[in-house]
Amino acid sequence: MTTISASADLEPSVKEARANWAWFVALGFGLIVVGLIASANLFLSTLASVIYIAGMMLAGAIMQVAHAFSTSGWKQKTFSGLSAVLYGVVGAVLIYDPLLSALNVTLIVAAFMIAAGIARIAIGFRERAQKGWGWIVASGVASMAVGLLVVSMWPGVGLWFLGAMLTFDLIFQGLGFLAFGLALYSKK
Repeated sequence: MTTISASADLEPSVKEARANWAWFVALGFGLIVVGLIASANLFLSTLASVIYIAGMMLAGAIMQVAHAFSTSGWKQKTFSGLSAVLYGVVGAVLIYDPLLSALNVTLIVAAFMIAAGIARIAIGFRERAQKGWGWIVASGVASMAVGLLVVSMWPGVGLWFLGAMLTFDLIFQGLGFLAFGLALYSKK
């Protein structure tokens, strides 16, 4: 019986990643630039985010319609048809009034952050016997605090919050890819 080590299985992938380190650096740099551009006008970034979400929901509605016609049985057709209608209506509402949609999506995100924070706090306290449980609680407290802050500042925060989330995500993804690419280069 032969055993294959995990490092032997990963070696070709690691070599390929190291050979392409410059692409990771370029991707990181590009994401940082796009994030900085998004940060120039958080209001427009928020509107772009809402319109992007709407477009994806409308595309999802079209796919659900296609799925409804390709399935057999009334239950599957009904479920796919109702899903298509729901996706289509929500996508259309998002496009019809992107400002109100931004406010509503921001409030929903804040509610999810509060709920996720409460869940992580509960999980952290449940795992008190494990080393590092305090970090789980701390991350829950941070998520809950940000969610509560957003709710307390709503509705005004809704005009820039999604754009700020997009900006931070782009910049931190960019920093991650940049650091990863440079680390690959240093190991070359």
